[in-house]
Amino acid sequence: MRISLFAILPIVLALASTATAYYDDDFEARDYTEDLVTRDYGDNILGARHLIVDISTRDLVEELTRRRELEPKPKFRCSCGLPFWKFKKATAHRDLNVGHTMKTL
Repeated sequence: MRISLFAILPIVLALASTATAYYDDDFEARDYTEDLVTRDYGDNILGARHLIVDISTRDLVEELTRRRELEPKPKFRCSCGLPFWKFKKATAHRDLNVGHTMKTL
């Protein structure tokens, strides 16, 4: 029995394309995460961790509330609850959504 090269070539090409179509990138992602885990960060991470340990939860909450008080307050509020700082955006939202009303704060 004689098999020609031209008869085997399409079969080999079909198998090769199927093998590359089912290639999984999970191995590259796993290698990347292992690289991140084993990377040497030096003293930078330990220094940051040492700073975070010294801050209490109460201090963090107080700082966040202080920063929130410094944020600019919205000038308009829609009946759906969305805040707006600019009149143009508030009216555009109201025009797009029938039945919505704006309140000035």
